[in-house]
Amino acid sequence: MTVPHRLSRRTFVGGALLGASALTGCSTVSRSTDVAAINKPAELPVYRRWKGAEPDLPTVNPLVPDAYLRYPRTTERAYSRKPGDGSEVKGSVAINTPIPPPPDRNRYWQELNARTNLNLGLTITPHADHTDKFQTQVAGDALGDIWTIPDRTPYLPQLLEAKAQDLTPYLSGRAILKYPFLASIPTDSWRGCVFSGRIFALPVPRGALSALALLVRADLFRERGVDPEFSTVDELMSVARSMSDDRNNRWAFASVPTSILCTMMGISNDWAEHGGKLTYFKETEEWLEVLDISRRMVREKLAHPDGITSYNGKAWFQSGAVSMMQDTYSALAGLYQQAKGDFEIGLPIVPGPDGAPAKPWYLNPNNAITGVSRAAPERIEMLLDFLNWCSAPIGTDEYTFRKYGIEGIHHTVKDGDPRMTAVGNSETGLGDFPIQYLTESPKPLYLPGFPDGTKEMYRNLKAVTPGMKPGPVHGLYSPTSSKKGELLGKFIDDTTNDVLLGRAKVSAWPETVRRWRRRGGDAMRAEYEQALEVKAG
Repeated sequence: MTVPHRLSRRTFVGGALLGASALTGCSTVSRSTDVAAINKPAELPVYRRWKGAEPDLPTVNPLVPDAYLRYPRTTERAYSRKPGDGSEVKGSVAINTPIPPPPDRNRYWQELNARTNLNLGLTITPHADHTDKFQTQVAGDALGDIWTIPDRTPYLPQLLEAKAQDLTPYLSGRAILKYPFLASIPTDSWRGCVFSGRIFALPVPRGALSALALLVRADLFRERGVDPEFSTVDELMSVARSMSDDRNNRWAFASVPTSILCTMMGISNDWAEHGGKLTYFKETEEWLEVLDISRRMVREKLAHPDGITSYNGKAWFQSGAVSMMQDTYSALAGLYQQAKGDFEIGLPIVPGPDGAPAKPWYLNPNNAITGVSRAAPERIEMLLDFLNWCSAPIGTDEYTFRKYGIEGIHHTVKDGDPRMTAVGNSETGLGDFPIQYLTESPKPLYLPGFPDGTKEMYRNLKAVTPGMKPGPVHGLYSPTSSKKGELLGKFIDDTTNDVLLGRAKVSAWPETVRRWRRRGGDAMRAEYEQALEVKAG
């Protein structure tokens, strides 16, 4: 199974509610097929790293987040004033955890309003339902002031041109320095916010933490006397056999780790670019090797039997039914938060084809992007000031409140680390109150109560991040992908799964590629290549 990864922020599928005709009434909205116009670059915000709390482990390169073994002492209140003007601010946002109680029954939300001097009216929707909710809000002109944009939003450039504030005058170049915490968001994240030559959104950055890694249950490996490190595919297979016993409902992998295998073969980031020409990763000879290895893993029962059809990897990993899982680095925080008993995650350094550390797949440095509805300049500046407040980094009083609420009510402090109370978990959505999906500061490496887990993340990222960069189509838009991307992805993933399950042969894969190219793959390639030319120019 190919575990779904986040689509490029410009790779979207068309939908019923957001037809292009509904968004092109204004002559200033670009045609949905005008690749050059939609991919016109803009001057990006300058990057100025905020010098905050001193990390416990040395800063090694810009892609490795600051690492803290214990929660840093709150050093300052970054705001001497409140960012809001006392008005109501409506917003639309998704959440991956239980929806918090409304403001009248939520002390955290009440305090948030007090600290920002705003009346925040957030429409909070479970992530699984966010796309449908968002499309309904667009159709009913009910997005509010600030809105998180879901994956697969159709005709996104036209939507933003029609509905969103052009933020270029406020954020491009040195203008962003008025909002210093937004300026501390790395440049790569801003590339996914530019459409039609203008900055139309703000990023929700994840940086290198959005890359895919191989997570292992280090405690289970230690218990069974198996070394999780490996230097070749054969050694990985041997490790997996030692950790599998299907008769006792025990498997090595939650699913076949095809993305990890791709990095071992030197296949990079979905599309590879050479001299302005693009090759899709499933067109390569190396992908045939990945398919063959993956089929062997399934045949030998090294992966959970439901990993292809009914994936629930995090639950299996937590329970110990599987001991290895490919997922993002950012997944570790939630896994440790729910840890019970002797639970420890290891991150083997995956070898590349030359034996050096493989470059993880780093497709998109953002979790999401956020639009701001058009308004008078003074209101736009106030909303950006609020979003800047939402981006105050670790070590500030604002960050501590945003993440943990009020001490004694929402969290207590144990051994220097904040620990959420039952009230805190309820009122903040398990510590994930959804203003973090409007925008926030780059996430630090910090796992409350698990300093060894932080050290392990730091060790791995230090080894694998040099030279790592997003895929070549990050920040580019393809009209064909917008209309056909989901169907093409489903076709090629379904055929991949047929091979893994033994319903199709690896030798038949070239015909799959030919069909993919005819159905739209070549058109996507041509549009992305045109976009690359525009970007280079």
